[in-house]
Amino acid sequence: LNISPFTYGLLIERVYDSGTIFDPSILDITDDDIVARFMEGIRNVASVCLAIGYPTMASAPHSIVNGFKKLLAVAVMTDYDFPEADQTKEYLKDPSKFASVVSAAPAAAAAAKPAAAAAKEESEESDDDMGFGLFD
Repeated sequence: LNISPFTYGLLIERVYDSGTIFDPSILDITDDDIVARFMEGIRNVASVCLAIGYPTMASAPHSIVNGFKKLLAVAVMTDYDFPEADQTKEYLKDPSKFASVVSAAPAAAAAAKPAAAAAKEESEESDDDMGFGLFD
């Protein structure tokens, strides 16, 4: 009989729903899009709950962190100490002690600094070639 299976599909050009016509690209929703929208909703709930002072699962971590920041501020301004506040107090007394943590970045920046200084000197020399000063 020489019968072979075939597939037939529709090519969607427009989508009509409740009086509105959409492009079919609107229907191309991935899981990442759904997760992004969901997280956006959670952020909105957390921000509203923080603003009105209503505790929820979404706003609780932010409330705890904000409370901890207030405790650190009180500890810094008074003589009250607790282990987490000691590091903050040390940093405020002498920030140079903590400069060794970021010492790798300045080493790379120091190598690039002479090249930038040479470029700046060249640009300053080109300003002198114009033949007039600021008050001429």
